[in-house]
Amino acid sequence: MIKEPRSNLGLGLLALIPIACCVGLPLIAAAGISVAVAAWAGGMALAALVLVAVGVLLVVRARRHRHDRPSGFVVRGRS
Repeated sequence: MIKEPRSNLGLGLLALIPIACCVGLPLIAAAGISVAVAAWAGGMALAALVLVAVGVLLVVRARRHRHDRPSGFVVRGRS
């Protein structure tokens, strides 16, 4: 007995396309929105980190600059 391939399989797959679209499109949209939100939150976190790093650098530079300046009183030894 020889089995012939089913030719109506294409019609069954064609019927699944609207179901896949109705389920898949909202999932893709939600994934896109969540990726956008994650990128936005990551950008905000990176900006905050850069702001803190710049603040630390400015404080360290100000302290170093203050210690490098000579004081107003110069003490000279006698010769």
